Amino acid sequence: MSNGYILHEGTSRVIIATGFETPSDNRKTGDMIQIWILVKSVSPTEAIRTGLDRLICGSCVHRGDGHGGDRSCYVNVGKAPQKIWRAWKAGNYQPLRSLECFVGRKVRFGAYGDPIHIPLSLALAIAGVSSGHTGYTHQWRKPSLQPWKTLLMASVDSIAELVIARSLGWSTFRVGSEASVGESLCESTRIGTPCAVCQLCAGARNGIENVWIPPHGKGATHFLEA
Repeated sequence: MSNGYILHEGTSRVIIATGFETPSDNRKTGDMIQIWILVKSVSPTEAIRTGLDRLICGSCVHRGDGHGGDRSCYVNVGKAPQKIWRAWKAGNYQPLRSLECFVGRKVRFGAYGDPIHIPLSLALAIAGVSSGHTGYTHQWRKPSLQPWKTLLMASVDSIAELVIARSLGWSTFRVGSEASVGESLCESTRIGTPCAVCQLCAGARNGIENVWIPPHGKGATHFLEA
């Protein structure tokens, strides 16, 4: 078994899953298969500098000014995403041939990039054989993406968005300075439970959950309360 596979490759994006043999060293998430959505034409750091990260992140406000400034995204793109993109360019990942390697594993849809770029049928199949998953999307308003609500959390940036997303049947995840009514604090922040164990951020499949977390990660200093 390889440590990483190409799940899907389109004109502008490549989607790679890693962590099959060597567990992620991300203490917050724990031992989960990490799925990365990357721009094909340029490295992740160059995609941010040129604004091409919009191809994988869409309208996410945490992109900052669209050219690398004022980013509040928690991902340190110069580390894991850059390393994985370079490994893909070097031909180190082969296309996925079977879902067997996902059986019984925990999966993180979107370690970087918006998971809605994964073919929905593939994401549903992976979730179906896995033992749990997490995932978030900023594109939750789009009518064509409503079927994703059973798999992903709506990543909201204000209380107003939270209310709208709930009304559409989405579970929500929000970065903020304090909780709103009906929200629970991320278990990793509250007591150190890794995502692989908690599994609360799994969409609305088992009912609507609403989670919040204080600003964190590389871009926390640029976070602005909506």
